Amino acid sequence: MRARVRRACSALRQIVAAGGGKHRPHRDEVTVPVATLLRPREATVNDLAYCPAEQRQTLHAFLALGGRVCWTCRTHTMHGPLKSTPEQGGAE
Repeated sequence: MRARVRRACSALRQIVAAGGGKHRPHRDEVTVPVATLLRPREATVNDLAYCPAEQRQTLHAFLALGGRVCWTCRTHTMHGPLKSTPEQGGAE
């Protein structure tokens, strides 16, 4: 019975003060919220485009550095980076 209580207290102490043991350095990092970690940094816009794997129009995430990812099958298709303005004489 005492061994169980000792193990339970030890487990609780490890949860409360994790990283402060003899063999593990104490963690002083800043905790980052999950919402910040999951925020997309490269995707700029969602739009319909032709998916070569699905062989039809599907919703894609267009990436700022070039390429797009199909939301249905996650196929990555490469193309040049997106531009916010058309090139000179491109929209005539």
